Formats: sequence, C-alpha cells, structure tokens
Amino acid sequence: MACVRPVSASGPAVESDRCDPSPASPERAVSSSTLLAGRRVLVIRHADEDYRLRVTRSGKLILTK
Repeated sequence: MACVRPVSASGPAVESDRCDPSPASPERAVSSSTLLAGRRVLVIRHADEDYRLRVTRSGKLILTK
C-alpha cells in the first residue's frame, strides 16, 4: 500500500512506498483515485448518515448528504 503525503503545505502531494506514521501529524492522506477505485460516486456512511462523494465532469469533487 502506498502513502500519499504533501511535499509542502502548499505543494502537490506525492506517493511513496514508505508509510512512516508521524506522531506529529494526526491526519492521513488518501488519494481520491484509491477511494473511488474507477467509479464516479462513492457512498460514505458516517453516524448512520450516507454522504456521496462525486467526481464532476471537470474532475472536481463534491460531497453531498
């Protein structure tokens, strides 16, 4: 499994084969292509509610309840 981490706070994310969890950074980055797995819509269930993460025609992401 590969980890995706930003090069800098304002720079692009890069994928690495090394996954070293950093205790200073509680956030975890996952690429949208990994989450969506080739699909246009992903249903995310949170607190018994369903949310839909969609990829638009222009390649942007929209999260709706």
